[in-house]
Amino acid sequence: MKAIVVTGRSLAQGKAKENKFSDEYMKASAACEVDPDDLASLGVQAGQNVKLANGKGSVVLRAVKSSQAPHRGMVFVAYGPWVNVLMDPDSDGTGMPTLKGVEVEIQPAPGEEVKDLRELLGHSPRGM
Repeated sequence: MKAIVVTGRSLAQGKAKENKFSDEYMKASAACEVDPDDLASLGVQAGQNVKLANGKGSVVLRAVKSSQAPHRGMVFVAYGPWVNVLMDPDSDGTGMPTLKGVEVEIQPAPGEEVKDLRELLGHSPRGM
């Protein structure tokens, strides 16, 4: 299913950003808020993993039922390294990448795990 990603700060992500290697930060930043009807269309329940992909990359996130007004076809992911995988680094000279309105394909990701920050960034857990 096609979807549009919108990013921004979330209260939980903002509170946890002082320790980006914490479980709290990962829980807040590696989640994808999805309209309940879209979750049903995908056959995904809240807490299960979904994969978001586009021409820039792909990332597995934990699906969360959105509590906002219905917004089929849109997903929210808090600012952070997980959503950055999907963002175009080209800023068209503005110095700020596009962080809203990014098209992705969203699909169920059974058997795929959300990478922790070290895995996502390609760092070995040893020595960190």
